Amino acid sequence: MKQINLGLIGFGYIGKVHTIAYKDIPLCIGQPRVTANLVGLLRSRLDTELEAMHGAGYKLVTTSPDEFFAQPMDVVDICTPNDLHLDQCQRALQAHLAVYCEKPLARTYEEARTLVELAEKFGAITQVAYVMRYIPAIRHMKALIDAGEIGQVFNFRGHLFHGSYLDPNRPMSWRLRHAQSGGGAFMDLGAHLVDLTHYLLGRVVGVRANMRTLISERYATKHSDQKEKVDVDDWALANLELDSGAGGVIEVTRMAAGASQASGFEVYGSQGALIYTESQPESVRYFNLKRGEWVNGPSQIPPLPGERPIEQLWPSAKYSQGFMTNAHLAAQYDLLLNVAENKPSQVDFKAAAITQKVIEAAYLSANRGGELYRLE
Repeated sequence: MKQINLGLIGFGYIGKVHTIAYKDIPLCIGQPRVTANLVGLLRSRLDTELEAMHGAGYKLVTTSPDEFFAQPMDVVDICTPNDLHLDQCQRALQAHLAVYCEKPLARTYEEARTLVELAEKFGAITQVAYVMRYIPAIRHMKALIDAGEIGQVFNFRGHLFHGSYLDPNRPMSWRLRHAQSGGGAFMDLGAHLVDLTHYLLGRVVGVRANMRTLISERYATKHSDQKEKVDVDDWALANLELDSGAGGVIEVTRMAAGASQASGFEVYGSQGALIYTESQPESVRYFNLKRGEWVNGPSQIPPLPGERPIEQLWPSAKYSQGFMTNAHLAAQYDLLLNVAENKPSQVDFKAAAITQKVIEAAYLSANRGGELYRLE
């Protein structure tokens, strides 16, 4: 079994999820071919969550980038706010390291393109955490679509709902500041669905979008009586046109009562339909027009070109750690295998930049009152 020396930057919620996933690989994957050696953790401050940081098993915990990058690392995993991705990815690439970055890759398409060019210059292995690609039901959908089982795709729709910002007393965060995040719900959640559209159905060539900020001001901090303007979207709806001629809609919000997290994706074609819901990540609902019936349940998923069989990456039911950890574990284990085999990822910086371009087009459309924005 090979060990990959890994350093993590950032230890907020998603940094903890990534850490849990790395540590769970040898427990949840039968005879894993590769594991992560957690050599370093870089964080902006060390005066909070000391027990969690040191208990996570990192050999070095530091606030010094120089000390962090001096460690013997093969890959750097970046789990920081969006405005830090550019500089941190650049430094990792210049150190000739593989880079795994949380989505979205950057705040703007220009920033994403800069990182693509740098990664290509150094021949680096890169991957972005678009983890919905690793859900077994999604892999099954792609296999059925690619095999022509639902015929010509006519239309699709996807949603990703959170209720995380519904409380008007929840204070400001970097996700609510455009300068740090680059956008709101569509940047945060819509990115997953745009990437999923590319993965399942092909290239987006046109966007019409509408967005709203539902709570326009929030307290600057938890104990402050001063309010700060929210300048990102709480809700977004985008109509997408594909180069195949198919059309669809994706809707995202962080203001959905009762939805800690809920997602789904539906595809309708000339010979059938496919429905994925987050509550059933290991099975897809499939309607075959000839048989005239819905089939709901797990199915053997044929290998997809360039991808490892999902059963090698996704924890079995006995070792399931829950939807969120399972999805990240599958993606991160795939990353470690890519690094060990010196193999490029299909969800590399270039793929992430294509998604970034669509995200940017959606914001341009929304700023123009929902005008159609065509991508080159």
